[in-house]
Amino acid sequence: MAMVRESIRHGLQFLALVLCVIASAMAQETPKFTESERNHWAFRPVERSVVPRIDSTQESPTGDSTVRSPIDCFIADRLQHEGVHLADAASRTTLIRRLTFDLIGLPPSPPDVAEFLDDQSPDAYERLVDRLLASPHYGEAAGRDWLDVVRFAETAGFKEDPLRPRAYTYRDYVIRAFNRDLPFDRFVEDQLAGDELFPDDPESLAATAYCRMWPDESNASNILLARQTSLDDLTGNVGAVFLGLSIGCAQCHDHKFDPILQTDFYQLQAFFSGIVLEDRSAVGTHLQLDEFRRAERAWLDETASLRRELNQLERPARVKMQGERRMKFPPEVLEALDTPIEDRTTMQRQLAFWSARQMGVKEDDIPRHLEDAARARRDELLAKLAEASKSQPVAPSRTEVMAISELTTSPPATCRMENGSYDKPREVVEPHFPVVLRSDITPGPLAIVPPSSQTSGRRSFLARWFAAASHPLTHRVWINRIWQTHFGQGLVSNANDFGTQSPKPSLSALLDWMTSDFIEHGFASKRIHRRIVESATYRQQTKTVSLASARSSDYCGFVRRRLSSERIRDAWLMASGQLNDAMYGPGIRPGLPPNFSNYEWKLSEPSQQVRRSIYIFAKRNLPYPLMAAFDFPDMHESCGCRTKTTIAPQALMLLNNQIVIHAGRELASRSSASAQSADPAEKVRQAWQMTFGRAATDAELESAVRFLFDQQTVIADLSATSTESSLPPSSAGTADEKRSANAAEAFADLCHALLNANEFLFVE
Repeated sequence: MAMVRESIRHGLQFLALVLCVIASAMAQETPKFTESERNHWAFRPVERSVVPRIDSTQESPTGDSTVRSPIDCFIADRLQHEGVHLADAASRTTLIRRLTFDLIGLPPSPPDVAEFLDDQSPDAYERLVDRLLASPHYGEAAGRDWLDVVRFAETAGFKEDPLRPRAYTYRDYVIRAFNRDLPFDRFVEDQLAGDELFPDDPESLAATAYCRMWPDESNASNILLARQTSLDDLTGNVGAVFLGLSIGCAQCHDHKFDPILQTDFYQLQAFFSGIVLEDRSAVGTHLQLDEFRRAERAWLDETASLRRELNQLERPARVKMQGERRMKFPPEVLEALDTPIEDRTTMQRQLAFWSARQMGVKEDDIPRHLEDAARARRDELLAKLAEASKSQPVAPSRTEVMAISELTTSPPATCRMENGSYDKPREVVEPHFPVVLRSDITPGPLAIVPPSSQTSGRRSFLARWFAAASHPLTHRVWINRIWQTHFGQGLVSNANDFGTQSPKPSLSALLDWMTSDFIEHGFASKRIHRRIVESATYRQQTKTVSLASARSSDYCGFVRRRLSSERIRDAWLMASGQLNDAMYGPGIRPGLPPNFSNYEWKLSEPSQQVRRSIYIFAKRNLPYPLMAAFDFPDMHESCGCRTKTTIAPQALMLLNNQIVIHAGRELASRSSASAQSADPAEKVRQAWQMTFGRAATDAELESAVRFLFDQQTVIADLSATSTESSLPPSSAGTADEKRSANAAEAFADLCHALLNANEFLFVE
């Protein structure tokens, strides 16, 4: 009966929140947005477009059908109006390489290529798609794109750039979510309010680390500014990631171009004002956790006098240990520091997060700063608390992940900040959605919002609103990101900004059709990937000069593009047979270039250093140099689409980096071991297959063998004339041993060149 009353009470609390939101909307004067602003294409409801009628028997000049899916109908309809058509289908060798890199981020193995080329069944390609989507490596490839958008890192940034020890649990959550094809609406809800909506799921708790991914100045002297800056960053990122809007531009004033008000920015921020950071969270159903927290509160009340006396006794020692470091903080921060952790308010918990870690207080050192009598009394109090802890309530379960929670149903107030300045608060604002998006969106059944004695329910409400099928932006933005994965650019060119300053979608009807199809089929992302890669549009051959000169070059032919930095490194490791495909866990640290940084970079075990690049330790101030050279994004900001540069350091990295040099040697060794004979031509054939996934042509074979003989002569001459040869020690010995060593070195040079080739670094 008590549980029923408690559920009713919390249900009334949430109803009060809903009424507060409604009242706020009614009380606010309607902004004078123009008709054009209110009816901007991205703010209109998603409607299922009519698929254009295209003759399904229409064929390209070579006889290939140009219509394999509704996607092709939209594309073909546009091209027909421009007097062009889809290009011919790419070869099977090209398709398996393109598809494998896109879906799992790795090159196809030679056996996979051979199996696909030999499979003449009509559904061979579709079965290949299914196999790749079912691979655990799919989550690693799809997850990497998401980590770009949320600016994932395992350190905080700024000058100190300290470690966030459990940040990797968020990365692992993302990979697992994509692998099990977690519905996207649930994926959104997990990250914004997993602790409120699904507290019995450890994965959902790990997902809330999204709300902690802001860059953070760990040694900030202005704690109030640090708190506000972090909330500002989170608010802006939420707008970019889930809404595809530059809401951060409204931090200081109404948006200059889009119908977004400054009050919209702070009302969105108000949903997050009550979060506190957790590294060890209780796991259980709502009722289990409510019961546990009531019992825990009762236990804290029973032991309050002991804890209060202990805190008063230790306070002089703590103040002494903190020393002059206390002097830079205002009274409200010092009060938070001096209040026992269990008794801190939400605001005090937030302020203590930035200040306590700067104090340098070690619990074991406290006795040294106490008088004998105080030390003896402290021991007595600790003994009594230890005895009392035997009756301390135990949570249903615990999980050690980077997460957030709330402490109260009444979070700290949020104010609009004049000019965005933390020290110029104006009127208090209530949590609400951007004005221009408030109509026609249903957050979902209110009954499923959880009752709780320890949370406001605000983020649950926000998460349901974002994930609602009727939301005009959330799912459009996601579908556009998926399209960008496969074509290099989205239907909307700026994946993080669907506002008025970005060009309209190149095919609005197609974007809406795919979005509505996605919503109607349970928000399944793998289904959208499958629809795209099975289309004739995706299967086109790569653009040539003649194709690029067509009047519509956007969709007539596949756009050749360079692999991402992670795919380049992973492909080197796989081609050379070094790749360790173990999944999950803390970030790994491969070797750095000599004298690269003074930062202490403790190398991982050799077997760990060759794991996939998504697991490389993500240090904000020190992105792994090999990947940084190939446009790895800045981890301080959301990256909607990576830049694509061609610069000199890339060529130098390809030629001189020890990772690729070693990969060339390992590829040479692997190719030699796989060859059926010692014939150089046979070794070259194996290397070509392992590198490019295809057989070498006669011309390539002849050129490669000629290079091997010429290079052996060059190596022999260098070895004979150089006193400080860079060649391996094995170049010394008998004449036969020297010739053998020179031949091996020449073959390693050839393999190094193959790993530098455009065909290896680009996807056709």
